[in-house]
Amino acid sequence: MAVVGNAEEQWPGRTSSFDGGIWTRSRTWLIKTDDKTDREDVVSTATGLPAYAAAHPADATCYATSISYTQLSETPTAWTATVGYTSERELNENPEDDEVLVSWSSEIYQEPIFQDINGDALVNSAGDYFIDPSPTRENAHLIAKIKANVASVPPWVLSYQNAVNNDAITIGGLTIAAGLAKMQRLDIGQRQKRDTYPFYEVTFEVHLRLEGWRFQPLDAGFRYLVGGLPVQIKIDSAGAVSSSGDEPTTPIPLNGSGGILSAPAPTTAVFGDFQVYNELDFTVLPGVT
Repeated sequence: MAVVGNAEEQWPGRTSSFDGGIWTRSRTWLIKTDDKTDREDVVSTATGLPAYAAAHPADATCYATSISYTQLSETPTAWTATVGYTSERELNENPEDDEVLVSWSSEIYQEPIFQDINGDALVNSAGDYFIDPSPTRENAHLIAKIKANVASVPPWVLSYQNAVNNDAITIGGLTIAAGLAKMQRLDIGQRQKRDTYPFYEVTFEVHLRLEGWRFQPLDAGFRYLVGGLPVQIKIDSAGAVSSSGDEPTTPIPLNGSGGILSAPAPTTAVFGDFQVYNELDFTVLPGVT
């Protein structure tokens, strides 16, 4: 039980269609065997059939994405093989070499805020920090969703979730400065196989935040440092620090070094800068350069 000769392409089986963005094409071959009980596993070995992901001979942007076999009723030892092509995406015999796909979306959320668009502190007319209620604003992340094929689960899945880029990167032609991109929402599909190549489809998101991902609260509190030791702040009736005064009911602006900020104002307020996420080289991620 074997194929007789090579697969012969049938010219009437050629089709092409275009929907304004994607080409869809097909080609058909005639394959003969020496036994009518032969099955698709024999027919598929015919010389001359294109491999999965092979480019169309007349259009290098179209790739083979499907193949179907039909046994002819009038000639049981003859089969037709129809191969479908599409330009929807670039494919390769090895799925790891496929085009990495990037799509974009956004996400709206509420976030706490400590300063206005000019970088000035959000305080009331007396210079007190808002705490009840704490101010928030509606913001939006731009999100890059990246999809790639890998031969095995990559080691970076353990360390890069919720990590931030430590240097400038590019995704889909968009340049992103250091500290603005955070990787999250990782998804790894079930093991698949293309020809002899096993692979996993990995999808993850990179969230972009123009303010960066460091925690930058207003430096304010109820204690200040005296000789390196924290001391409860007390204020007299004139608003000056006094050892015999009363404890403040709202946080007092500090100067960034543990001291009380003199003549506090929105433009002189000091903000902290805390790294709360690992900052790593994002160019090890697929789709990121």
